[in-house]
Amino acid sequence: MAEIVRGPVLGSPSPTSVAVWLQASVSRTIRVTAVEFDSPGAEIFSSWVPLRPEARLMATVVLEGLTPGTRYRYRVETADGTMWKHKNAVFRTPPEAGAPIRVTMAAGSGANHWAHFRTGIWSAIADSGPDLFLALGDTPYADALLWREDHLWNDARERYETLPSEESRQMLEDLGHQYRRRAADAIPLSYESFRETKNFDKMTRKSFWVATWDDHETGMDNGDRENPVLEQARDWFKAFTPNPSFGANGEGVYWTQQWGDIDIILLDDQSFRTPTTAALAHPETATLLGSGQFDWLVGQLTHSKAVFKIVVSGSPFNAFSRKEDAWVSYPAERERLMDAIARNRVNGVVLLSGDIHRSELFRLPWLEERGGYGLYELVASPLFQRARACGDVVPFREFCAGDPEKSILELFAWIEADTTLDDPLLKFQVRDHRGEVLLDRGLRASQLQWPAKSELGR
Repeated sequence: MAEIVRGPVLGSPSPTSVAVWLQASVSRTIRVTAVEFDSPGAEIFSSWVPLRPEARLMATVVLEGLTPGTRYRYRVETADGTMWKHKNAVFRTPPEAGAPIRVTMAAGSGANHWAHFRTGIWSAIADSGPDLFLALGDTPYADALLWREDHLWNDARERYETLPSEESRQMLEDLGHQYRRRAADAIPLSYESFRETKNFDKMTRKSFWVATWDDHETGMDNGDRENPVLEQARDWFKAFTPNPSFGANGEGVYWTQQWGDIDIILLDDQSFRTPTTAALAHPETATLLGSGQFDWLVGQLTHSKAVFKIVVSGSPFNAFSRKEDAWVSYPAERERLMDAIARNRVNGVVLLSGDIHRSELFRLPWLEERGGYGLYELVASPLFQRARACGDVVPFREFCAGDPEKSILELFAWIEADTTLDDPLLKFQVRDHRGEVLLDRGLRASQLQWPAKSELGR
């Protein structure tokens, strides 16, 4: 009998369509069917999709012809009948683009499922019932079986850059081939193990998985554009992730999720990143995003009519993360981004990031220095990982949850937006797996506005 062994994972929510990722036990041809939850009528069917062994018996099935802002119950069928159904297999489509909305989102990064399989974090998120889950990166640790290859290759790269020779070049090339051979098995196994984490499916069968990546998905800790397994890792990310698109021309993984009059802009901080050593040596020319993605981001922000524009990066934007593979090592590009936001007077921008094994809230001065508003960054980490200490007091930080003893922390961000109000509200919380609220902060749209030009001379 055919069964779903991993998933379903909901993704790609639009007003009229959704996607469902799943992995089965045997080869079958399947489809997804849905019916309105509140006023059941005719069923809606996806196309039939084959599950093939060469694709690891997994597929992303797209269900179209849905109604905006509507709840649906769904199931998975084979030609022989129902393959999978669940009483909590329910989703809500987004409203029409630009419509005022109430929406809830959970977010987080750093889910080290290899350390412990009985995590409570996914159950806590599922019980909260968000419309969306924003996966900020390191979900999963897809390099967990590749650390030896990572270290060997990086050591060889350092030797080649320090003392270039035919011998050191050949060593680097040979280790790159070995790395890629191991990655072909290790990366998909990491995703499959992650999808088996306790209660993960409890969340993903009813909340949309909206994802970007950070270094650990790329097969290399603190990787960059020279990562020898980057292309393989990106292919596996696409195969396991039901996003609607992946960068321009299939390069990168960046994209924008709309939900009514909110835009969630998810960046790719790995595919185009200048290696850290070169970035620190030549910060004026170093890039985290690459020129194409940078221009795309500025265009998304400039032309967006959303009330709130949530810009997501796997690595922190602020200058105090104590990690060289974050935006702190690319200050010239960050300044260009702030200049572009100021030049185009973009309202409603907030920043969301992860990676650093503690949760923080910053009010950054970069737009205020340009005559604008306070720019907030919420760092949401870790979902399940050994914590880092908050350390000394740092400028502009208003909240921190960490642990100097490096115990396992299970934290996630909870984000509520209500744009139906006269002054729309965006609320940030940090919660733990027991439901305790550690941070509760609200921002009004009026706080995230450039002053009227008539006020500038006052």
